[in-house]
Amino acid sequence: MSQQPEDGTPSPRKWVIQLAAAGLAVCVVSAGTFHYTAKAVFQRASAGGGGGDVTLPRPPADPMRDVVSLEHGLAVYAANCVTCHGPQGFGDGPQAAQLIPRPRNFTGGNFKIGTTRSGLPTDDDIAGTIRHGMLPALMPPWPQLSDGEVRSLVMAVRHLAVEGRVADKLARDPKFPREKALAMAHAALDSGPVIALPPKPAKFDVERGKAFYTNTCATCHDPDGRAKLRDDLVDNDENPIAARDLTGTVFKGGTSIEDIAMRILRGIPGSPMPAAPADVSADDLWSTAAYVKSLQRSGDVSSSR
Repeated sequence: MSQQPEDGTPSPRKWVIQLAAAGLAVCVVSAGTFHYTAKAVFQRASAGGGGGDVTLPRPPADPMRDVVSLEHGLAVYAANCVTCHGPQGFGDGPQAAQLIPRPRNFTGGNFKIGTTRSGLPTDDDIAGTIRHGMLPALMPPWPQLSDGEVRSLVMAVRHLAVEGRVADKLARDPKFPREKALAMAHAALDSGPVIALPPKPAKFDVERGKAFYTNTCATCHDPDGRAKLRDDLVDNDENPIAARDLTGTVFKGGTSIEDIAMRILRGIPGSPMPAAPADVSADDLWSTAAYVKSLQRSGDVSSSR
């Protein structure tokens, strides 16, 4: 039989027994505490009409997310857009010089993606560009923004475009009345009516579209759609710009048949891509859109964004 050491310390066996007893006591106390705490929580939830469901606390929602105002839009712009588009919307942010194509100068009145012949976007056009981005260019999509933030950003973009034009006018003629300059800027930046696409046919004549593409589009996009042969294209500000590789999976402004037809019919203002001839037929328009869609790697000519 083991003996307790003469110095009074417990024997190893007794020490192990004491440690196990202490651990068991801790487990019993913890289990009891958890049981009665959980019971009380579920009783309170049941008494509150929750049917026993416990709703965990959520972080408070940002009350500004749903606010639609110019002030809110300028704040969102300052937090997310200034780096590329610049504080006044001139496309001259700190990162702008490194980007090809360059960020949009809102004051120029040329917006690439839209649905009007004027070259100016509607509020929905601007909102769509913010939501979906301009991939494969370096402007990302912003799905994380709330509807209030997007609508406020639209107001900010329009405000910066107008104020930029006013500033330019007053810089050239300091005595010109500001109110008159504002009226002129608003008139110059009015988007005008939306283009109505012609009715879409039940079937697409892809071969007809290929013929139209070869005669009209291949000069910049290449016969195979890869846009590798031209390196001399520039935008309206003389910045280098490349034609779209139509065999890719992402087009600016969307990749549905309707999106492509709108790009062909309207052109892309500010870029070398012109609008289609005024007398382009509906058959040529839709057939070409279908052919361009077929050049994508998926080969799918269905309508999907």
